[in-house]
Amino acid sequence: MSSARSLKLAVRLAATAAVALGLTVTRPAAAQQAADQEYPGLETGKMWTFDVPPLEYWARRYNFRPTQDWLDHVRLAALRQPGCTASFVSADGLVMTNHHCARSCIESATRPGEDLLTNGFYARTRAEERACRGIFVDQLQSITDVTDSVTSAVPAGTPPARAADLRAAASRGIEQRCLAAGPDLSCQVVTMYRGGQYKLYRFRRFSDVRLVFAPEDSITFFGGDPDNFTYPRHDLDMSFYRAYVNNEPAHTEYFRWSRDGSRERDLVFVIGNPGSTGRLNTVAQLEFLRDVQYPAQLDQLARVIAVYQQLGALSPERAAALRNPLFGAQNSFKAISGYQSGLLDPQLMARKRTWEQEFRSRVGADANLRRQYGDAWDQVTRIRLQMRQLDQRRRYYAFGAYGTRLLNLAAVLVRLPVESAKPDSARLPAYRDGNRAALERALYSATPVDTTAEIRMLAAYLTAMAAELPATDPVLRATLQGRTPEAAARALVSLAQILTAEQRRALVQGGAAAVGASSDPFIVLARVIDPLQRDIDRQWTELANQEAQHDERFGRALFAVYGNAIAPDATFSLRITDGEVLSYPYNGTLAQPYTTFYGLFDRYYGWGGRAPWNLPARWLARRDSLNLATPLNAVSTNDIIGGNSGSPVLNRDGEIVGLIFDGNIESLPPRFLFSEARPRSVWVDSRAIVEAMRRVYDAGPLADELTRNR
Repeated sequence: MSSARSLKLAVRLAATAAVALGLTVTRPAAAQQAADQEYPGLETGKMWTFDVPPLEYWARRYNFRPTQDWLDHVRLAALRQPGCTASFVSADGLVMTNHHCARSCIESATRPGEDLLTNGFYARTRAEERACRGIFVDQLQSITDVTDSVTSAVPAGTPPARAADLRAAASRGIEQRCLAAGPDLSCQVVTMYRGGQYKLYRFRRFSDVRLVFAPEDSITFFGGDPDNFTYPRHDLDMSFYRAYVNNEPAHTEYFRWSRDGSRERDLVFVIGNPGSTGRLNTVAQLEFLRDVQYPAQLDQLARVIAVYQQLGALSPERAAALRNPLFGAQNSFKAISGYQSGLLDPQLMARKRTWEQEFRSRVGADANLRRQYGDAWDQVTRIRLQMRQLDQRRRYYAFGAYGTRLLNLAAVLVRLPVESAKPDSARLPAYRDGNRAALERALYSATPVDTTAEIRMLAAYLTAMAAELPATDPVLRATLQGRTPEAAARALVSLAQILTAEQRRALVQGGAAAVGASSDPFIVLARVIDPLQRDIDRQWTELANQEAQHDERFGRALFAVYGNAIAPDATFSLRITDGEVLSYPYNGTLAQPYTTFYGLFDRYYGWGGRAPWNLPARWLARRDSLNLATPLNAVSTNDIIGGNSGSPVLNRDGEIVGLIFDGNIESLPPRFLFSEARPRSVWVDSRAIVEAMRRVYDAGPLADELTRNR
């Protein structure tokens, strides 16, 4: 697909998403009423922290009041890994997560001549389990409120930039003291309520992680990008590691497997690490996302996806190498389109304005609160208006260029002698002594520059730049020099003199004089961009620091008005969210609460086995051995977002009944205002996991390990 066609498709998808998600259908009045009913007071969602569980709310709504032992157990059995969630599911350190969360582990365990992503993997013995290089999982040990320690480090009246530095320094000090308490620890000060609270999260880190089981990619992502963020679904998105300590399986808290699974209307909990939400954002901040940030991100993603598809069409080897980046870009595009659709929905924005007005009125009604916090909203509106004036130049007075290497390498070469001449503390962070090794690894990497990919991606970037910046802009003029974006990209790459590590090393050894005299076109361009970016970044950082101070005021006002009755925004920190297995209005009817293996094969045959609705050969061969009525995927009203991938779904007894892997398309707009009417979490049913292991993969011993202690 051409870049132009992809871009048009991106714009059309984003523009129509709000209409699609707000589709009005005719249905029985009783079904409509049940679906539209909302539990009061949940506009900010149900992502509860473990140190402040909503016990009274659970008791009132579900007649369920867990003990502290129950809460401690589910906290310790849950895990966090980079970008995702996981959980211990056996007494011998077995870890469950999604296949899409395990992709880097699977790739690192792949040996020459193998394709474990395509063909799957099963270690039948402990000796066959393969190390996952660079993978770790963290178990949350404790949560400590350190708000006073962080906020007391910032005297009243401190300028915004200095205040940000002092908060960061105080947080680093707390983390370092925590790390000194023992080995295998990871510590993080987590900002809650936009700076209204700070919590120290102390983790035990398991760094020896080995791959045990991964199905084929085509069954874990059955339906591919077309089915992504939709329902009904038919995916077996699961993988299993094992965590080791001193070369022995880890022995710690773990989730037991439910004997009977779940039923519609059952109470279920999701334990996971939601990435980020914006439910406490002001209307001005949401309008900035709607009008500025999201349109720019969608434009960039559409162009990048188009280039990946063009490159993948050149050869099977390129297509395989780009599989993960393409998946990530497509996933991001669909997610942001969904978030944007909510901001384009007049009803959602009206609800948000009503919530904000109610909050502001409560602050304004109290003279003390009004004095402390009353102008915070107007200050943020002022800041966001100024950011609008900077944003376009900020995106192009930069070196990212859609991930191309040469402009980024040129930036390092131009900045390295300048930054090295400064005291370490005055340098840009990437150039400080502590980061020098990582910077040099990137600079002197022997990996060849893919000039074909470089030209195509750079041309896409320059096309976007030419469409947005005025013809008189200094960066645009220096880049294009009267040429088309495509011609400029080809010329820049063809004349590049920093393609090899040896060329780059020679420039560094020559110092500032060699870099200043270089005629390499990327270095020439980097010399133009560098002072402009520094100035834009200075202005943007000042505004962001000002906003952070007002965000903290919002957080304190929230506590003054609502206390802990509202859940904090997601911060990729461990949360527990309640929900029910529940249908919802869908496509003029009702979505089924469970899909089955019957539906999987029906969708395969309905599409004639065409990708991405194709099945691995072993699934076709073993079809008749399966109980096709086994529930495969399910939906519930739990509050999730990116980062919850791999989260366990539990029943009242804290037993595994499912594995989160997605949300429906209606779950995306609630990033900014929560709703239970139609948004749903989508998960793999625990019964499907065991059935597939036993009947398709001959992995009975692994299924036995899961179910042994249920």
